[in-house]
Amino acid sequence: MRWMGRIGIVIIMFALLAGCQKTAMMPGTVPAPLQQAAKHLRNGDIAAAKQAADSYLQQSPTFRSYLQVLALWSSNEQYELSAEYAERALKDTRLRLNSLEEAQLWQIRADSLGYLKRYEEAIPCYEEVLKRTPSNPVTLNNYAYLLAEANTRLDEAEAMANRALAAEPKNPVYLDTLGWIYYRQGRYQQAVQLLEQAVQDAPQEPELRYHLGMAYWRRGRLPEARVELRKAANLWRIQKGKPYEDALKALEQVEKGIRANPPEERRERIEL
Repeated sequence: MRWMGRIGIVIIMFALLAGCQKTAMMPGTVPAPLQQAAKHLRNGDIAAAKQAADSYLQQSPTFRSYLQVLALWSSNEQYELSAEYAERALKDTRLRLNSLEEAQLWQIRADSLGYLKRYEEAIPCYEEVLKRTPSNPVTLNNYAYLLAEANTRLDEAEAMANRALAAEPKNPVYLDTLGWIYYRQGRYQQAVQLLEQAVQDAPQEPELRYHLGMAYWRRGRLPEARVELRKAANLWRIQKGKPYEDALKALEQVEKGIRANPPEERRERIEL
């Protein structure tokens, strides 16, 4: 299992699911309607998958059932649906949610919206989580990373990332988040130091290698940047079955010997 953090929303899902059940999503124990929903997803029939999931939730309107459905959506990268169904669960009065359960659902919705780059919608969701669990390192990390991706409120992002790291100092995902914030801030040498440590501890994570490659590129270390960007692209293709466009675009520039140009490479800042 990967480390808890932003790399895969599935990680959040299984971490949350572990508290209420340990076998319900294992092969052979998946409820029949969700087996049908999964089959429909494999066939590309989203409407039929939703219908099967809705049937299951109608029969079993529980927090656990919603988490099973959310795990199905997220593990199939259906983040629109995981955001939608998390919100639906929060509004379902039959569930009688406690504060921790509400926090879990807000977290799922926030992470899903983050994957969809719907940053303005994700931010209040993270705030709702922190109201209920103010020291949650997963939330602090993911919220910080979202702000880094939006290239905004970087001082706040740095503070949250440091709080997450204080809770789990050796977590490579959290190290990567702070390293990426340093990158956004133009503190490239500090970024390299943290990102090297993160990649050493999690060498199979393509996003971490991409971030390190970008930091090397900014430092003018083209040979190292080339190696990391290639590894990022290859790992992404193996794990996800599709090209890693950001890594490939940067690698093309590095292969030509082009040094990073801050005005051209820096992402547009989003005001949030």
